[in-house]
Amino acid sequence: MLAISPVLAQQTNQSQFLTIDRFVPHWSTVPSNRGQRVGLFVREKLAYETEQQIASGETPEGRVVLFIHGVSVPSIPDFDLDFGDYSWMAFLAAAGFDTFAMDQTGYGYSPQPAMDTPCNLSEADRDLLDERLAAVSCGTQYSSVLTSSQTDWDEMDRVVDFIRQLRGVERVSLVGWSLGGLRAGGYAARFPDKVDKLVLYAPFYQPGSPSTPPDVYPEDGLAMSLQTEEALMRDRWLSNVACEDQVEPGIQERVWQTIMAFDRYGSSWLGPRGVMRVRSASYWGWNSESTAQIETPSLIVVGLEDGLLPGAEALYRDIRGTEKKVLVRMECATHFAVWEASQYRFLHEASLEWLTNGRYRDIGSGEFRVGFGGVAID
Repeated sequence: MLAISPVLAQQTNQSQFLTIDRFVPHWSTVPSNRGQRVGLFVREKLAYETEQQIASGETPEGRVVLFIHGVSVPSIPDFDLDFGDYSWMAFLAAAGFDTFAMDQTGYGYSPQPAMDTPCNLSEADRDLLDERLAAVSCGTQYSSVLTSSQTDWDEMDRVVDFIRQLRGVERVSLVGWSLGGLRAGGYAARFPDKVDKLVLYAPFYQPGSPSTPPDVYPEDGLAMSLQTEEALMRDRWLSNVACEDQVEPGIQERVWQTIMAFDRYGSSWLGPRGVMRVRSASYWGWNSESTAQIETPSLIVVGLEDGLLPGAEALYRDIRGTEKKVLVRMECATHFAVWEASQYRFLHEASLEWLTNGRYRDIGSGEFRVGFGGVAID
């Protein structure tokens, strides 16, 4: 299935981009719909000039990148937000990259098995819902954790191979945010011949986490949980903001609107603002054992006001398969710096240099620190 996105001209110079939404066919390995033929949602954004170059036979080797979202928000609000020039995909596309972003199972327009009914929520989450839904009497219909790191890697491999075939390239670069760090980094450790460069922004990482699946898989649990607008915007985000003018007025509203536009059930479960559904998962295979196998040039960027800072620092130390690795700590930056006026442009520019040259400030390795707006400190 192929469709042109209706949102093409609302951002700065958006008319220069071609935006294509696809559903990539995949045989699911998710326990609840294992073996079913599903479609994984993938958005592509590229400049018309780049599209014309490809159409004329030019292969964009070294200029293809796939964005991988985090634990709760799907890919489009993360990487192609329609607000000013915040779209990371548009920034790289304007620089000649062919950019892609995918939704894993449980997110956005990708399959969401067992997530279409409030019956598969905890009692506490059901109490959040509109009275008409909370009052419905039903038992849990699916009582296992929904997905895993392995099912995510299976889906990524399908999409990466689709992109490689579509564009005739050997390798695809990966940008992962938060838990997308586990997905992108873990994938690079397993498929080094398919990955060109890595950008890990605010990556989740626990050096001592399990290397293998649990003895019983899928584990007992619930398919999903709920996250309210207040929990995301105030508790997780604004409560950690440290600097004046760090967050631009109006962007939180746009972020939430976009999240709801990609949550067809949650948007109607709690009026009038909706609620975000967050799938459950079991994770393994992302620790000091696996990161030692990463051979891909890796840029790690994290905010000083981000609770994942210690994990990012440990990850930088544990990557041993390449000397091309850089860690950048950002002042005036939370876990949500991609939406923050203080550092979003720095993220764009640093990623462009790394994805183009495998260098930061023309340096291939080391630790750095930047102030508000990406101003170099050390």
